[in-house]
Amino acid sequence: MVNPAEVAEINTYFQNRMAESKKIWATRGKDARVAAAAARLAQPASWRQLSGIPLMIHEVKHVGNRPFMVGFAVCAVGALWIQTKFTDEMREGSLYWSTFHGDGKKGGH
Repeated sequence: MVNPAEVAEINTYFQNRMAESKKIWATRGKDARVAAAAARLAQPASWRQLSGIPLMIHEVKHVGNRPFMVGFAVCAVGALWIQTKFTDEMREGSLYWSTFHGDGKKGGH
């Protein structure tokens, strides 16, 4: 009917299940939560605990974000360069600038 190899396989399966269940049961309860929190504090901080400037610096350093950061830097430098070249004569000739930043009178067009 059932050979000894099948019985050994079934017993091994249930022993593994019991060990897994005991491991799960050990993670329950107040003492286990305190131990898990202490273990988490003993480990180095993950990027998930970062916020603000440290998180931004971490993301800039990440290899996957390098193409985005190069594009962002090019756009930022380009915008700064264009802004420094925007002279007073250009401002006077700009419909947008004269309407919203100048004397408030709309130019005729």
